[in-house]
Amino acid sequence: MKKYIYNIASILCLGLVVVSCSDYLDVEPEDKLVEEQVYGDETNIKSVLNGVYLELTDGNLYGESLTMSHLEVLAQNFNADDGHDWANVYATYQYDQERVMRKFDAIWSAMYQSILNLNDLIENLEEYKTLDPKKEAIVKGEAYGLRALLHFDLLRLFGPVYMENPEGMAIPYYMKAEAVNGEILAANEVITKVIQDLAMAEELLMNDAINPEGSSEIEDHFYAGNRNLRLNYFAVKALQARVHLYAGNTAEANTAAKYVIENGAAEFEWAKPEDILTNDDPDRNFSSEVIFALQNTNLYSISRDLFGESNRDSDILYTRTARINEIYESNINDYRYRSFYELREEKTYPIFVKYEDVEDSRMPFRFMQPMIRISEMYYIAAETETDSQQALNYLNTVRANRGLPELSEGVLVASEITKEYRKEFIGEGQLFYYYKRVNFMQIPNGSSDQTSNTISMGAEQYVVPLPYSEINYQ
Repeated sequence: MKKYIYNIASILCLGLVVVSCSDYLDVEPEDKLVEEQVYGDETNIKSVLNGVYLELTDGNLYGESLTMSHLEVLAQNFNADDGHDWANVYATYQYDQERVMRKFDAIWSAMYQSILNLNDLIENLEEYKTLDPKKEAIVKGEAYGLRALLHFDLLRLFGPVYMENPEGMAIPYYMKAEAVNGEILAANEVITKVIQDLAMAEELLMNDAINPEGSSEIEDHFYAGNRNLRLNYFAVKALQARVHLYAGNTAEANTAAKYVIENGAAEFEWAKPEDILTNDDPDRNFSSEVIFALQNTNLYSISRDLFGESNRDSDILYTRTARINEIYESNINDYRYRSFYELREEKTYPIFVKYEDVEDSRMPFRFMQPMIRISEMYYIAAETETDSQQALNYLNTVRANRGLPELSEGVLVASEITKEYRKEFIGEGQLFYYYKRVNFMQIPNGSSDQTSNTISMGAEQYVVPLPYSEINYQ
């Protein structure tokens, strides 16, 4: 943790703070003064929380590596054959390569820096009591929920294959903003702390404006508006479903997923075909279904850098045509098939256009980086449902809203869920975690046109080694 402690100073120098940052760093007695000026003012507190959300859109985090690029290459969603300049080492899981180690060290560092900032925010909210209790509950609830999310994704990336080794050593879990090296915990211990943080977030966000069962009386837009761009109450419940499923707590996962489905329908409506397919500014993100998203103002420039047709074949990330047809079962009626890929004159293969910008800059879904979708709750409910017909109903609900016919009784639900994860979450960083959770021994080879060609997987491929910088501090 020592390598991250400087970031407390940086977070206190965000936004509207008027004290010189250099003075703060140079003169220790001013620590308290700066702290008081930040956390004694509501506007500055808002700036600190906004700063954390902004950090999460960094290219090393959800702004690229954990959503659109590196995690997707690990999941074999894109071609990364020998001719690809950078992706091949990731697609072949060469974690000992210097550039790969540097990338995962950067991810690790950025994640823990944000966790440190969240801990600092929580501690100072409690110390200074500047906010009205209802507002403080919203800010703290979001902070606890984000802390749980970040630790959980660190566990999913760097931790053991949980199904095989829940007691294997994983990551530290930081709950204080202090310069102390945290003990590396077993994976199941991390899960316990994640669940505890989510329970705290749920309690604090009970009166979130998005919760129809709450009693929010806050009118300030910061606390009550655009809740799907914040770690809101339903996002916490959805994370509970995701975490419990990962841990094998199927009953708890089922309960949480059903809660979101049954109570969040009014907030997270299925995207309309006319908005997705025929609109001059298509909503390829299916934004009305997104429970939680980040606002990534670099989304479209990063998309061009990764997927743009002007890129060389050795640089561009694209899904091979044979793989697209395999994933979507050659069903051109699937809204995702029609929305995510386009054939352009510059290329002989379809390019990935899910994150292309639209002409009308007023569209509300612009810059939306999806983190959690309502469809995932249907998949979790189907996977954990004991009634086979009801499980099929959950899958068919999603399929009906993707332009697909119903599945008939007797299909293997588990296989259909795998197909859905491959279709639904491309460019969102979820498929690799799914493969790791289920512990598939073979996954499709994204760099091959032969759809029967697979890659052997195991702990060496699924478990990213801890960065040297962390090991050296232990």
